Amino acid sequence: MKNLKAKNIIIIISIYLLISILLMLKNISFYKNIINPCFWILLLIYIYFYQKQNYVRSIKNKKYLIYAIIISLSYLSISFYTGFFLGFTKNPYSQELITIFKNIIVQIIPIIGIEKIRNILILKNKNNKVLIFLITILLIALEINYNTFINLLTNNENFFKYLCSNLIPLISSNILYSYLSLKESNLSLIFRILDRLYILLLPILPYADWFIIGTLTIIKTTMIYVLFKYKFKDNKKNLKEKHQNFIAKINYAIALIFATTLVCFMLGLFKYEAIAILSSSMNPTIKRGDLLIYEKKKNDDLNNLPIGTIIIYKLDKETIVHRIVGIYKEKNQVYYITKGDSNNQADNKLVSTNQIKGIYKYHFKYLGYPSVILYKYFNYRVT
Repeated sequence: MKNLKAKNIIIIISIYLLISILLMLKNISFYKNIINPCFWILLLIYIYFYQKQNYVRSIKNKKYLIYAIIISLSYLSISFYTGFFLGFTKNPYSQELITIFKNIIVQIIPIIGIEKIRNILILKNKNNKVLIFLITILLIALEINYNTFINLLTNNENFFKYLCSNLIPLISSNILYSYLSLKESNLSLIFRILDRLYILLLPILPYADWFIIGTLTIIKTTMIYVLFKYKFKDNKKNLKEKHQNFIAKINYAIALIFATTLVCFMLGLFKYEAIAILSSSMNPTIKRGDLLIYEKKKNDDLNNLPIGTIIIYKLDKETIVHRIVGIYKEKNQVYYITKGDSNNQADNKLVSTNQIKGIYKYHFKYLGYPSVILYKYFNYRVT
């Protein structure tokens, strides 16, 4: 068999790009879930068996693998922590196990296909800058949602937001991935898979508008480029010592981030706070041992809470998590009647807005069990 020819693969991908555009514009429902993953699977099979190209390459310099993982996890951690300042929003992707598996298949397979093709073509044509540019442009074009793109063309404001939050980050990221592929195989794949799993697996994500999304992506790609350019350049100079120093600096940075976050969290500087549930009064909605996240609210925001809202409030020395089942007003003062979901009767005492610490946003199962254990030894109660 002949060796892989870049022009053959580029022709195949170009034809598929045209087909993809037509399918997206016609809103073919099974394109994303079936056609796209199958195409990349078949293309990789064709390259491996027909062209006899081993695309399952490992990273030659294992230190780069460590750098990529640490840098990626550090960025994702910082990105998540921004939610404590900007707020969190529920993940639009379902967290049901079967749906998570389906989303991973549907989204991870095309990422693997794109990055493997990028790695193979660029590594075999390192000296052909025109071809590398063409490959990058083609792979960018493959990831654009043309249905959204065309629909937004008629609205200048929305198109500008789409440009900043999607197209510019897409272009900058692909330039970075092509640069990494030029230097070392599979580095781009590590960044992309970790980033996608972060989005698919977390039940909550930090709230970010179009400007923040675009800005964070540009900062991320720039920092990754600078860090790896430094490492590639100095690969032969004091390699062992530089490697150890680099890892140490990253570890210190991560430790500093976590320590700072913990201190700020304990001081109540974030918009959100967490408490452990130590009773069963809110079964089955929230169970004993769950970790609850609540959003702190100002008094003005607490005067018009609807019935059914789960609130966190202080009663004597206890913190209570119960649901609003009634509203009582007296002399321009709002009071709430509360009740635990598993309780037979409403609570005896009314709750004023001054007592309320915040409103329920999310909860994580089982993560509060350490507090349940500590509760047995300390005289502190969170209901």
